[in-house]
Amino acid sequence: MWTLGSLLLLAFNFAEWLVTSPLRPRSKWVVRVLLVGVLALSWLVPAGDRRFDTPASEASLEHGYGLVSWEFDHFFDKWSHRIWTTLPWTPTSEADRRENLERYELLVGELSSAKDSLDRATSAAVLDEVEVDAAQRDVDRLISERNALRDGLEEYLEQIIAETVRSDEVDLVASFVWPPVDFLIGDPPKLLVTSPRDEIVRIEDVLIDPDISVEDMARIEDELVGTQNISAVVLQTGGLASYPNVIPTSDLKRLVDVASHEWLHSYLTFHPLGMAYFSGGDIRSVNETLADIFGREVGLRVYSEVTGEPYVAPTRPETASKDRGENDSALEDPEAFSFNRFMGEIRSRTDELLAEGQIDEAEAYMESRRVELLDHNYPIRKINQAYFAFHGTYAESPSSASSIARYMWDLREQVDSVGEMVKLLRPLRTYKEFEQFLVERGIELESDE
Repeated sequence: MWTLGSLLLLAFNFAEWLVTSPLRPRSKWVVRVLLVGVLALSWLVPAGDRRFDTPASEASLEHGYGLVSWEFDHFFDKWSHRIWTTLPWTPTSEADRRENLERYELLVGELSSAKDSLDRATSAAVLDEVEVDAAQRDVDRLISERNALRDGLEEYLEQIIAETVRSDEVDLVASFVWPPVDFLIGDPPKLLVTSPRDEIVRIEDVLIDPDISVEDMARIEDELVGTQNISAVVLQTGGLASYPNVIPTSDLKRLVDVASHEWLHSYLTFHPLGMAYFSGGDIRSVNETLADIFGREVGLRVYSEVTGEPYVAPTRPETASKDRGENDSALEDPEAFSFNRFMGEIRSRTDELLAEGQIDEAEAYMESRRVELLDHNYPIRKINQAYFAFHGTYAESPSSASSIARYMWDLREQVDSVGEMVKLLRPLRTYKEFEQFLVERGIELESDE
């Protein structure tokens, strides 16, 4: 995920911190930290946009998302604005920042409506080219306006997130936030996920161009099933932990949640838990679930700081309880629909069918239940083994069969701050170490059946 542009931006952030912080001591440890960081990043920087040629990367070759090219498209704009705002004759007032924030909040809704209008125009039985062109112009105009104000907005929110991470309430770092909080509001890539057909296991991910058509997504998925006998699905990502992080255009509360989530991934890259992410398996789920909890809590604190609304701590979700689904409020009304319970049922039955070797039956079952979801206004394009393999990584998801979310929330309730929780977990390298840690903390493990 790291590129040369990412490395340079990190170096600039560090240099800026040195220049603008004359009161901080310039001791030898600073230089040593910088050197270690550069060496670590040089190891992470890929030689090109792709490291390996695999069936999934080959099938999606024409629609790959190149991180290097992405840096060239966005890196210098980020730099030029950063340099411009550090100059003494270009001050930005607090009032200007809040005005931009208010306009952004309105833009989110306007852009969503404009994209809906464009979707309706392009999916009509008889295309009206005039209507399509007008709808496209509206979308382009709003995107241009978003891009014009996002640099200042990003820096404003980056500053507040950094201050929150340093705060006593979060208690993760002292004075120096590394890596610096840095994100870009844009269009995160899609992700091609693969899994064996006979079990739900996440085996490969490939970043995909966010503008890929539905037809091309289906072609790639069908090709991998037909030629490789593997399950595949192209899904929209909620953000990208590159550097800068890529955050989707969304309302303020969601924006700062995702930005905090993705920053933690960048932070953990310099610790064993973050490096273990690329090992896959359950330790990846530990990483993602920690980022979910951290991002939600820090995001709510940032939202409170920006809006002036009272901070309300997040509560344990039902999917992180020991008896998942049994305490669902919808059970009070048997006729009420519960998405969490519905997806849990699909996952459980699919696992049973696959364990019995009934692959075709499992796939037909998932498709039939997907169609049912349409009646409840949940337009999920495809549900298959790869879909559950991806969403199962996020242990709080109703599509997960893991107990990790419950373990993580048990731990969160034991500690004083989410930063303390991160510091306790960041040295872990394997899922076995995680389980041993839980036992030492007195957290009950669930036996595998």
